[in-house]
Amino acid sequence: MKNLPKGMTQEDSENLPTNEFVEKAKELSAIDERRKALTFLFFAYGMLLVATISIFFLQGFKFKGFNLDNSLIHWLGGATITEVAGLAALVYGSLFKKN
Repeated sequence: MKNLPKGMTQEDSENLPTNEFVEKAKELSAIDERRKALTFLFFAYGMLLVATISIFFLQGFKFKGFNLDNSLIHWLGGATITEVAGLAALVYGSLFKKN
C-alpha cells in the first residue's frame, strides 16, 4: 500500500486486523485535520493582529494623514480583544478537555 495515512507504517497495515487498522487511520486523519485547522487559525489570527496593530500605529502617528473615526478605532480594539479571547478559549479548551 503506497497511500497510507500519515503516521502509519507498512508494518501497521500488515499486522493490524482490518477494523483496528481502519480505526487507527480514522484517528490519525482526524488529528491531521485538526492540525491543519489550527495552523490556519493561528496564521489567520496572526495576520489579523499584525494588521490591527499596524492600523493602531498608523492612527497614533497620523502617518501621511491617516485618520480614522475614534468609534471605529474603539470597535477595532474590542474586536481584537475578542479575537485573542476566542483564540485563548480554543487553546484552553483543547489543552484541558475532559475525555
